[in-house]
Amino acid sequence: MEIGLAVAGNLQDVAALASRAEAAGIESVWLAELDRSAFVQAAVAISATSRIGVGTAVALAFPRSPTVTAMTAWDLDEMSGDRFLMGLGPQVKRVMEARFSVRVEKPAPQMREYVQAVRTVWAANRGEPVVHAGEVYRITMPTFHGPLRPERRDTPILIAAVGPVMSRVCGEVANGLLGHPLASPRYLREAVAPEIAAGLKRAGRPSDACPITAMALVSIGDDAAAARRAARLQIAFYATTPSYKPILEMHGRGALPRDLRRAFVNRDPDRMAELIDDELLDAIAVAGRPDEAPDRLRAWEGVADRVVLGVPWYGMDRILQSDAISAALDLGSRVTAARRDATAAT
Repeated sequence: MEIGLAVAGNLQDVAALASRAEAAGIESVWLAELDRSAFVQAAVAISATSRIGVGTAVALAFPRSPTVTAMTAWDLDEMSGDRFLMGLGPQVKRVMEARFSVRVEKPAPQMREYVQAVRTVWAANRGEPVVHAGEVYRITMPTFHGPLRPERRDTPILIAAVGPVMSRVCGEVANGLLGHPLASPRYLREAVAPEIAAGLKRAGRPSDACPITAMALVSIGDDAAAARRAARLQIAFYATTPSYKPILEMHGRGALPRDLRRAFVNRDPDRMAELIDDELLDAIAVAGRPDEAPDRLRAWEGVADRVVLGVPWYGMDRILQSDAISAALDLGSRVTAARRDATAAT
């Protein structure tokens, strides 16, 4: 199981953290799209490194044309020397409409077609006589000047998925599935992995064609209580979204979103954190003392090929988040070094 790290902050922070992660032996760094472009952050991380993978977790697909996304991905892949990993996500309907003025009625089928359209653009740029004519996207001129980059590979595409339909789409067309930070190892194993397998079978693809990249919520520090509270609050924030209710139902907390939404509307973070009990917290997150964290990460072994260590951000200022990322980086370095030593010993 490879170890990745989610990095954030201003662009100088992104460059510095990516460089530190590479020096620490971490396999990859990942950039989110909250208030900054994931692709611009990826370019910064690529410029600051020379060996490790650089991925988006995630870049939002639907506000962008597939052609624009295809061009951007290939530019970043070329810039990195084939180190770029493009993670695409659909985002929830409310955010798509309220923030991006984009309406998406059937996100899973649209994502399947989106990925196919992106690959059509790549194929055209290699000189293949192809167009895309789908239900949502019609691209009849996928390249402007003809085959400019006949040697370029298809950039790996990972899709963010929680529910069964999007997980099956991942199996059909993606090079990997990106788990959500709320998705526990149990949820990935019991709910997500079987749907990926069904999608792989439907598309006639090999059983290992769509590995899982888990996004583990990591909150560790000498003040274990404060670290655990930060993780509780992040879980509480995610759990207010109806799309993630199946994860909570698997853990016997299906009624929790109602109370969490009430606390969220009342701007009561203490109540939000209080509603996340220890059992649920430990089922989802790696939270507490740093010395306990390596053992806790083992829960993802056998479930995911890669686990990306991400930290809480909801309700945290920049300094606290930077400290949290540094702690996660240290954890990733220790786990990677221990695995390397174990391999050398055998």
